[in-house]
Amino acid sequence: MFQIGCRLFSTGRPVFNAVPQKIQPILAAKQFIPDQATRSKVKSLRRKEARLKRQIVRDVNNVKKHSLENVKFQVDPVLGDENNAFIKRVRAELQEPTNLAYGYKRDEFEKLLYGAEKANIDRNSGSNILHDSISASEERKKRALLTILNIKNTNAQDRKTAAIQYAREEFQREEGDTGSPEVQAAVLTVRIHLGMDHVKQFFKDKEHIQHVRQMVQQRQKILKYLKRDNAEQYYYTIAKLGLTDDVITREFNMGRQYLQDYKVWGDKQLIKLSDKQKKKEAQIVELQKRVIGYNQLAKRNYEEIERLSESKR
Repeated sequence: MFQIGCRLFSTGRPVFNAVPQKIQPILAAKQFIPDQATRSKVKSLRRKEARLKRQIVRDVNNVKKHSLENVKFQVDPVLGDENNAFIKRVRAELQEPTNLAYGYKRDEFEKLLYGAEKANIDRNSGSNILHDSISASEERKKRALLTILNIKNTNAQDRKTAAIQYAREEFQREEGDTGSPEVQAAVLTVRIHLGMDHVKQFFKDKEHIQHVRQMVQQRQKILKYLKRDNAEQYYYTIAKLGLTDDVITREFNMGRQYLQDYKVWGDKQLIKLSDKQKKKEAQIVELQKRVIGYNQLAKRNYEEIERLSESKR
């Protein structure tokens, strides 16, 4: 028998011995033949080894196939990374008391009220008592208007409009950009998050669930186009939106399985497995246990082969 490994120009250690050998599960089929075994015993052990090899290959391939068919997404395929900074900023803007609804800017609002107060004082110029009375009246009007225009006190549609505007401003390529793929994807992501807030609260609103599902598919379509058109911008956009490439490229259906797996409505069970499905799940679990056993047995057989090799030297 030739010794494993070779020498480079007959100097130094064997090159192949420097690389650690990976133990394959098929090594679990190895049958150690005793020195005094009869010919029939040898044939029987070899047949057993060949049979075990076929079984191990079949079981390992089935486990690999099941794993590939049931690969989990890296992040939530609808909402993305739960710690996404962009979504946190949008939600913070919607809770900021200084932000106003209906598209009003706080500085413009302050200037408008100041001009109205000054004009009122100029029209009613007189004693200091009258001046103080006008100022107090204008201050009450200001507080009342701020309460009405406070974005926290508006309806859901107004908050959605404000959130969409924030998304456009953050992703736009230039002033007034509303049609670039990254802006469209950002707007859809904001609408999806706000839509899922509604879905979590009103689980019987099937129409709204379908609307969110359509927006998710539309976002996938837009981002796939962006990937073909500008790969660098695509990866920047999905990273900023808290998404990953597999969420965009893999087929996905926001059905009951998703709603149950990602606990949209808590621990509510939405899918009940049939007896056939339960049996199949049990078979998969048993198959995985067998493969783990193959790996453990392969490791023991490898150690035994190493020990026998050492004893023959």
